Amino acid sequence: MINFKPFKGIHAKEENFKDFPIYSLNIYTDEQIRLKLRGKTHSYIDLIKPIFFKGESPLENRLKKVRKRYEDYIKENLLELDPASFYIYEQKKKSGETYKGILGLLSVEDFEGKNIKVPSFSNETKVKDFTQFLDLTYLQTNPILLCYESNSKIELLMDLEMKSKSFIQFEDEMEISHRLWRIDNRLKLAQFKEVVSNLPSLYLADGYYRLMGAIKHSDKIKDKSKSKNFLLDQNHQVLSLLVSGQNLKIIEYNRLLKSLNGLSKKDVFTKLEQYFTINYKGNDPYFPSHKHHISMYIDGEFFGLYIKHEFRGMSEGLGNIDTYLFKKFILDKIFNIMDSEEEMKLVSYIKGSNDIEGIKKMKHEVDMGEFKIGFGFYPPSFSDLQKVLELGEKLPEKITYIEPKFPTGIIMLDMK
Repeated sequence: MINFKPFKGIHAKEENFKDFPIYSLNIYTDEQIRLKLRGKTHSYIDLIKPIFFKGESPLENRLKKVRKRYEDYIKENLLELDPASFYIYEQKKKSGETYKGILGLLSVEDFEGKNIKVPSFSNETKVKDFTQFLDLTYLQTNPILLCYESNSKIELLMDLEMKSKSFIQFEDEMEISHRLWRIDNRLKLAQFKEVVSNLPSLYLADGYYRLMGAIKHSDKIKDKSKSKNFLLDQNHQVLSLLVSGQNLKIIEYNRLLKSLNGLSKKDVFTKLEQYFTINYKGNDPYFPSHKHHISMYIDGEFFGLYIKHEFRGMSEGLGNIDTYLFKKFILDKIFNIMDSEEEMKLVSYIKGSNDIEGIKKMKHEVDMGEFKIGFGFYPPSFSDLQKVLELGEKLPEKITYIEPKFPTGIIMLDMK
């Protein structure tokens, strides 16, 4: 049973809704970040400004300053604290793509059971960074993203609430509109809590390192605590956005190789023929139209690689993921890249777009000369990812980019 809880969300005042949140910093250039840090608005990046002053003091001291800065924001009445609530969140793009989900808390203990399926990755540095941020600021500012099989009861409850006026509404710098509805009525809270608790499973779609950081933070608090009653302690809760798997957008990551790793072009094609049927596609960008079709670009020409039937599905679950097959039959078997350290040196990742535009970006990068060869993929489906998670398999790095992306700081949880 999934224990979904409301929480006292913290957010900017209405006049600062638009300027307060920020997307993941890796989507901005260094210059854009510098401009944001020089801004005079009360915003999330202003709140965490001490983190960026690397020459000033150790990170531990800078994170303590972030906590102090947050407390100053509270004293200066720049942030609002809501009553215990669930939140419905809607994101709409100019293209018409719309996402919606429900925001609440899940207990750390829920992730130890069988109802929440979590993949594993191996970047301990990221986990350590997120843990340290939570240990010293006590702020969860960006929810993990979990998905569920489409559920008519949840959709109906959300649709009914969304007929009323949202309490937060703004359009951001990316021309994406955001709306939130607050649910604090006791009867409605009970309805949402019950319908989520009866979901057979939740699947982690995004936020693995934030989740692991929250779990490690919880473990540290438990080790220090004399009390064994953790039910009401928010240090043992994880800020979570729940979205129907059918409402996710799953975008592929394409691969770029800096060299042929000592092979000639002829060697590469000879080895590829063992595992793939190769079709010449010419000079025009080729986007793979099906699962198990891969687009390859080398020396100004495109080729379609179709994995031979006897190799499809090898490794149940993972065998449905083309980037896993790429690693197994191209990186390992052809280029002899066997470990993650070698892969990091030779392979770069570039986000696709679910269409030909992502392939054009890949082509451009190869044509610029830094990369020798590119591989483009058909995006995996939710059911493919679901199967892998059900089996408890470890997902390859950078297999998907999943939307919606929830801007950091719209709704925050103070664990103190």
